[in-house]
Amino acid sequence: MKSRFLLAFLIASFLLSSCVSRPPQQANWPAHIPSRDFFVAHYEADTDNKASEDLDEYLLWVIRFYEGWELYSNGWTKVTQDSLRGVKDPVLAQEIKAKMDLIGQGIACEWPKNKKDRRIYTRHIVVWGNALVEAIKRDQELPLINRVLADVNGLVAHQVGVDDIKAERYFPRDKGDDVFM
Repeated sequence: MKSRFLLAFLIASFLLSSCVSRPPQQANWPAHIPSRDFFVAHYEADTDNKASEDLDEYLLWVIRFYEGWELYSNGWTKVTQDSLRGVKDPVLAQEIKAKMDLIGQGIACEWPKNKKDRRIYTRHIVVWGNALVEAIKRDQELPLINRVLADVNGLVAHQVGVDDIKAERYFPRDKGDDVFM
């Protein structure tokens, strides 16, 4: 009896985990992110990554980037909303939103790739997220967003080095800053 229960539990767990780990198809793709076709086209164009990562895995990480997941609940959608929270000028808000969308697309096309094939890593996203928090405190969102957009494009085009993206690139430390902050 116990073995049947254990077997049923394992089968149910496997089936449920496979449902969770598969990205939605076009019919149920999240409406608030760029189209599935956009990412499929980007995936198809990168033959190196395509040879080492399947499409479903890639698309799953695209969705996780935008929506967050267990290990990082703040996806790009929330980060974009946070960047707009204190902006009163509707023209400025529209510009910030458009540029955050471009940054998100650039990151979401590159970050989900296998480590050996990508130019944008989780540590870059953390640096950019922390810099955005600081920029919001300083009321300097747009200059930072412009800088990050240039760096995302530069990384993908191999014009910016992967190791060049550090916190100090955006907000240099003051002499009195604690080294471990």
